[in-house]
Amino acid sequence: MTSVLVSACGPVSPSYTDPTPAARLGAIRESAQSGTMDDAQSLVANLASDDPSIRFAAISALHRLTGETNGYRFDDPWESRALAISAWKAWLAKQPTPAP
Repeated sequence: MTSVLVSACGPVSPSYTDPTPAARLGAIRESAQSGTMDDAQSLVANLASDDPSIRFAAISALHRLTGETNGYRFDDPWESRALAISAWKAWLAKQPTPAP
């Protein structure tokens, strides 16, 4: 089910490619609720966001789906977050590739 968020500028559809925080937060929420790892790569990519709310939502979704944080804390300094993002990328590389 796709939800539509409403911002001050009108409805916003969840999207990882939309640069607006509302769209990204909606996409992250849908990923967390899906119970699948289909969007894991997008969730990990959003750990590097400049927006702390995006980072918090992304790590919360990953933790909900995997039970892991790989040492990532959304409010850590960039250097610490970068190390944890590398750990998430290594984790992703070890996961089986989903069938088409």
